[in-house]
Amino acid sequence: MFLLRISLSFLFAASLAACSSTVTTTAAFGPMPSGFETPNAELQILPVVNKGSMPVGAETPPPMGYVGFCRRYPADCTGSTSNPRPHRLTEAAWRELDEVNAHVNRTVQPVEDADLYNKPEWWTYPDNNSGDCEDYVLLKRRILIERGWSPNTLLISVVRERNGDGHAVLLVVTDQGEYVLDNKTRRIVAWQDTPYTWVKRQSQQHPYVWVRAGQASGGNRAALDVLEFFRPVVEQLSPELKPIADEALRPSLS
Repeated sequence: MFLLRISLSFLFAASLAACSSTVTTTAAFGPMPSGFETPNAELQILPVVNKGSMPVGAETPPPMGYVGFCRRYPADCTGSTSNPRPHRLTEAAWRELDEVNAHVNRTVQPVEDADLYNKPEWWTYPDNNSGDCEDYVLLKRRILIERGWSPNTLLISVVRERNGDGHAVLLVVTDQGEYVLDNKTRRIVAWQDTPYTWVKRQSQQHPYVWVRAGQASGGNRAALDVLEFFRPVVEQLSPELKPIADEALRPSLS
């Protein structure tokens, strides 16, 4: 039973982290100019209302795709601080976020990992001008770090879409609230204004530590109970395995 529960855990983690690739971007990916402009689009207005920070909960395991990414790019998963500070959201900083988000969304072609790498989940930087949602996030984060943003203000986050699909976005921590860079939209909005259910995100203290995210009002927090996590997985099992899985889960559902 214990081994079955572990197997179900990995199956769930893989299904949650998977991206859907509904994005409108077709240009070939090229090097990031140091002072590029976003063509044919107005710059978003700097927010004037501080919507506050996202409440977070207990530590939780990082996505398996992120674990693999850190094995291949250990330098991108290091660094810690006991006193993380938000980034000061000036007009220049807001313009930089807007431009980086628009540039990466425009220049990376959305392709799922199964098609690119023949693997269900493979976190990496966009390869051959293509990538899925985590790849967009990783590239945006790297560009902003290269431009002087602190890593502890750029948090990879896992959410669920309304249809239940897993998705990844970049959460930017500023002194005027926390904002979302998303490959599904050009607009940058506060985390409370997204249509997503928040599952988990990186801790500000250390990039390899992940915490539960979100709250009941505004952005939603996923209820991290066993039934919600494993039921979609159990429903996909063969008729012979379903009773065994139900029995394995029953003690945790009481």
